[in-house]
Amino acid sequence: MTTKEYYSRIMKIYIGESLAYLLASVACFGLLVYVTRGHYLWSGIGVIPLLVLMLLSLNRFGMHLINKSKLSYDETNRATSPLDENQLFIAFLPSPTLHMIFFTGDGVYAGSLKDKRTNIAMWIMPASLLLLMPRSYQLCDNEGNMLAEYKVKYGLNGAISILDAEERRIGVYRQEMRMSGVTNEYGIRQYEGEMEHSAAFSIAHSRNQQAIAAFNSGWMPAYTSGRFLDANMPVLTFLNATEDEKRIVFSYCVDYLQAQNH
Repeated sequence: MTTKEYYSRIMKIYIGESLAYLLASVACFGLLVYVTRGHYLWSGIGVIPLLVLMLLSLNRFGMHLINKSKLSYDETNRATSPLDENQLFIAFLPSPTLHMIFFTGDGVYAGSLKDKRTNIAMWIMPASLLLLMPRSYQLCDNEGNMLAEYKVKYGLNGAISILDAEERRIGVYRQEMRMSGVTNEYGIRQYEGEMEHSAAFSIAHSRNQQAIAAFNSGWMPAYTSGRFLDANMPVLTFLNATEDEKRIVFSYCVDYLQAQNH
């Protein structure tokens, strides 16, 4: 998936949303006319919220359509993965639960982190209920090969088992009041994460507080100008992290971003 394909997919979603709201408006208008026995004015007022949502979706589509022509696309399809890069630009695809996709600074698709569950019933279940159930997320490269798996127990604050592609357990993530930590097989805390605010967090070694990764939203490096539409696109930066440490970092993404509105 290139950035061009990603934005084309998002635009199709906005058009689909608009049509869905339009059909819902027509259906609700007819129902209200029947219930109110022909009071068209009140029936029209009743569907205004749906029409507003339709217009918002059309507006997002229009903005993407206008700005899309200004983007400079790189259609390169080189093999890479989230573990090969030191900086990843994050986008979210519509999904009942977390579905992150990663791009490199030059616009190449690097892989994804998403829920293994694909049941269509998930789309009609409340998101809060889905996050209370046991779940498993997979980290994959841009060819679909699994790099890591994150098994989450019950509840929003359940422990997360971090496994590599061979199902070797690297560590266990546990959330506390202000600080989240990852322990090794002996229960010794090795890494700590701190949520600075809703759009930023950092992860460091417990022993010497040396940072291994930082997540920020609200700024874009100058060299990415023209490649992404969203100036507030989240950026995940690794700082001298090994492959296993990068796998550990993504467990923080699973926890901190799992309630992301998709």
